[in-house]
Amino acid sequence: MISNSVKIAWRSIRKNKLYTFVNIVGLTIGIASCLLIGVYILHEFSFDKFHKNADRIARVTMDYNAGDAVTKVALTGTKVGPQFERSFPEVESYARTLKYGRVLKYGDNAFEEKNFLYADSAFFSIFSFPLIEGNAATVLDAPDKIVITKKMAEKYFRNANAVGKIIKVDTKDFIVSGISENTPNNSQIQFDFVASFKALNASKVEKWWEANYVTYLLLKPNTNIASLQKNVSAYMKTVTRDELKMEGSNYLTYYLEPITSVHLRSPLEGFEPNNNITYIYILAIIGLLILFIASVNYTNLAIAQSASRTGEIGIRKVLGALRLQVFRQFMGESMFLTMIAMLLAVFASYLLLPFFNRLSGKGMEAEALFQPASLLTLIIIGIVVSIAAGIYPALLLSNLKSI
Repeated sequence: MISNSVKIAWRSIRKNKLYTFVNIVGLTIGIASCLLIGVYILHEFSFDKFHKNADRIARVTMDYNAGDAVTKVALTGTKVGPQFERSFPEVESYARTLKYGRVLKYGDNAFEEKNFLYADSAFFSIFSFPLIEGNAATVLDAPDKIVITKKMAEKYFRNANAVGKIIKVDTKDFIVSGISENTPNNSQIQFDFVASFKALNASKVEKWWEANYVTYLLLKPNTNIASLQKNVSAYMKTVTRDELKMEGSNYLTYYLEPITSVHLRSPLEGFEPNNNITYIYILAIIGLLILFIASVNYTNLAIAQSASRTGEIGIRKVLGALRLQVFRQFMGESMFLTMIAMLLAVFASYLLLPFFNRLSGKGMEAEALFQPASLLTLIIIGIVVSIAAGIYPALLLSNLKSI
């Protein structure tokens, strides 16, 4: 029965070449557009979720009024991390980070590097940036240590072993203590080099103010961020009054943001620009509208062509075909066309991905199209399009009177 339906569907496609071409092109464009939008949305929702401790990492943001106006930034002073670790048992460790450009030199090669990061020694223990060489607990435990990515190791040292080599950062020498994998493009922390925070003079003094640093906390398992936030707010009221001697409407406080919500839900940017969850919802609606238009286009063409198939349907019914069998035949044709369009859509998406990256400002790899979540999205799109586009023409044609 299935093989017979496939043969008839293939004969119908060959017989009505123009109709088939228009339908497949329309469905391919609709599915490819929706697939690219779906991959983009999945990529945005995946930000920072690759960290093993993603549900335990929080970014600290600063909120203060020093007499002029309320200011909110995603930066802190150097005191926040160590003081919170001492004051709150829920805080397991911290990492203060600072990012700005540096001139690096090795041998006769000198480059200006923008993705240069300073971080505390717990950085690679808190975040899941895999180390190819080096120990996460010790690669940043001295002022002269630096970790470089695999890409930078190839750039500076070619095929030579980079670990143990001396690289000059401005006027200071650093020892390469580790090599990390290149940072994934769905990370809000992008770096090519990570030097020890101890190399900075700022590490020698703890200050609430001079907020130039992005501070991350690793919370202990099962810590409730909302409860900890209440404790932090109450603690900072005491600090504001007794230590900082701020009066009237002046204050200083801090808020904790789960790292997985920063990219889409935080109004404060960190190292990389944030997106907005509202735009993601709008984009999802646009994708669904594109699918709807493609389905309506298929439906209209199928109905327009139905007049030429009344003889075929009549003969089928006279020979004993049931309405359900006719219905299945036309739904099968819809699924067959959709399957062809899906395969072409994947190929089109692969070719269009570089242009889509330039348009969206992302760096998604072609592998993103073949991730389990992307393939599941494609299957769902195929099922939805097959049903949405084929069910009405199938019902209409299966109900035709054989007379």
